[in-house]
Amino acid sequence: MTADAPSESCDEWAARVTRAVRGGSREALAEIYDRCANDVVTLLERSTHRDESFALDCLQEMFMKLAANPPIVDTHATLLAWMRVTALNVARTAIVAENRRHRRDAAHAAVEVQFEIHDKIHVEAPATRQALAEITRQLDEHERMLLRLRHLEGMRIRSIAVALGATPQAIESALRRIVARLRSGGAS
Repeated sequence: MTADAPSESCDEWAARVTRAVRGGSREALAEIYDRCANDVVTLLERSTHRDESFALDCLQEMFMKLAANPPIVDTHATLLAWMRVTALNVARTAIVAENRRHRRDAAHAAVEVQFEIHDKIHVEAPATRQALAEITRQLDEHERMLLRLRHLEGMRIRSIAVALGATPQAIESALRRIVARLRSGGAS
């Protein structure tokens, strides 16, 4: 027996099971799972720095893709590479969706906790209060929210950026533009 024999038997196995999965065999899918799942889970845990539960969810989604549209491969290495790339793409998609959800939830929570600027500022003169209310009506909701978070809630620019999923530079720049616009009479 040569040193190449085990490699070829792995390659023959990969070709056989992927053909069988293409033909609808659930047993072949189970064989692939038994032989390759641990490697993919370990890769996902190391690459994403997430727990086993996250890795197993990604593995399940990758196997759904494998069952729906199995690749045509003739080597074990090619099958494993396809599985790894597909699982990493599934993980990336899940992480991006999770981050979007967190940013959206943080922005909604920030808006719910806020009150209108003119309601929180205690101004004695009604004319000044009216002028302040008029100025803040010229701002859109996002601009009012930024002003509330920074000047009324006392949040740091970095904290606002994290809550809204933006960079601190973008938040600082937006606040500067809003204040400059208000100082110049509120013209857009």
